[in-house]
Amino acid sequence: MPNFESSVFVFLFSFLFFFLSEATPIYSSHACTDSVKYRSNSTFQINLNLLLSYLSSNATQGSHFFRTRLGDGTANVINGLFLCRGDTLAATCGDCVSTAAGEIKRRCPVQKEAIIWYDVCMLRYSHESLNNIVPSTDLSNTKNVAPEDKERFNELLAGMLNSLADKAVISQKEKFETKEVNFTRTEKLFGLVQCTPDLTAFDCNMCLRSAIASVPNCCDGKRGATVLLPGCNIRYEFFPFFNTTPSSNPPAVQSRPSGRSHVSVILGFIIPIAASVTLFAFGFCSFARKQGRYMLVLCRKTNLPEV
Repeated sequence: MPNFESSVFVFLFSFLFFFLSEATPIYSSHACTDSVKYRSNSTFQINLNLLLSYLSSNATQGSHFFRTRLGDGTANVINGLFLCRGDTLAATCGDCVSTAAGEIKRRCPVQKEAIIWYDVCMLRYSHESLNNIVPSTDLSNTKNVAPEDKERFNELLAGMLNSLADKAVISQKEKFETKEVNFTRTEKLFGLVQCTPDLTAFDCNMCLRSAIASVPNCCDGKRGATVLLPGCNIRYEFFPFFNTTPSSNPPAVQSRPSGRSHVSVILGFIIPIAASVTLFAFGFCSFARKQGRYMLVLCRKTNLPEV
């Protein structure tokens, strides 16, 4: 039967994608601070090598997050951390952080501040404090949803991301949440949000709301997107890119809203964020020096076969 065969094919495709993503970390992006550099064979380089080795070894211990500091005085102090996606196994986390530690040295060979992202982990270090709130740099290249579905899609996506952010903010442990919702009778939309666990509820909320607010500008109607910041990340796709659980209970298929204006769809993203913006304005100045370096938006093309 065609429907059965298509369903089996989609299941096997999704399983294979998840298996491969667990086995091999996929590079996303990196950023280096070119204004501050260290000399070869300096004390800072020795401390950096120790830090990266320490992060790699701790990534295999079962924790998805680890933060540390090495060095003394001011010139050679270095702060570092890694964050693995909340559904990764210890071995996968360790492999990703180890890969990131090697690659960040290759891509940022003399910089005192750098960050690198993979699909399942992030690693960063800095000679200064690790700030987490930065503006965005938008890059997009992906398929769009069908024009007749765009309004309903944007509304569904906004509701899903804001719901996930609400849950992550109040999480007492990992600040990691996933969700799946029905887009059509044959397609599901999968979403994920995550903050570094050391963030306060306030900072996690600010980070996630900033990421969500960037979606209409960078990825309006796009079928897949990832927004990466030092302190948090969000992602959505039309395939299960995270480890789904049997307890997931997606809502029923939603009918297309009638008579809604484009403005009302945008408000689905903006209204939950509006209250946070006022508070954010007061806290932003302390982060101003660090702005404009470490956020990336990647909108990925989705090749899931039609069913």
